[in-house]
Amino acid sequence: MIYILIIITILLDYFLSYFLPISFHNLNLFYPMLTLTLVVFLYGKLQDKKYFKIVFLMGFLYDLLFSYIFLFNSLIFLMFAKLIKKVDKYLRCNLVISLILVVVFIFLYDFILFLLVSFSNYSEVTFRDLLVKFQSSLILNLGFYLLMEIILKNKKLKS
Repeated sequence: MIYILIIITILLDYFLSYFLPISFHNLNLFYPMLTLTLVVFLYGKLQDKKYFKIVFLMGFLYDLLFSYIFLFNSLIFLMFAKLIKKVDKYLRCNLVISLILVVVFIFLYDFILFLLVSFSNYSEVTFRDLLVKFQSSLILNLGFYLLMEIILKNKKLKS
């Protein structure tokens, strides 16, 4: 069940990035980051060791399909998984905390990419562009998280 969920999520990320062509300054509105959202959703649903392995694998698949920077997303996703574990140590991860983590991680991910692009002079991207992309990705990704919560709340996720 877990692997099917991962494959469906990555495929949704892939197809939605092509079929939601609404753009502003070459930035897609409703930018899907569903795989990153799944990192937050899966926390607590698996044993820690298995969770971290699956998150690393998800990042690796994300690298292959989207970023072409070997192990970049694997390490970012793993870092986010470790942060979730730290947050859960002090604040029990419930729906509200998880939604906040989705927002924070999407921003951090976008910000890291913004810094990489800015320092590499690959493209002229402004901080305003970053905020527009971040804002536009929230609706879709928070909606996806809530939909997964509703559908899979009481389901046992087996690997």
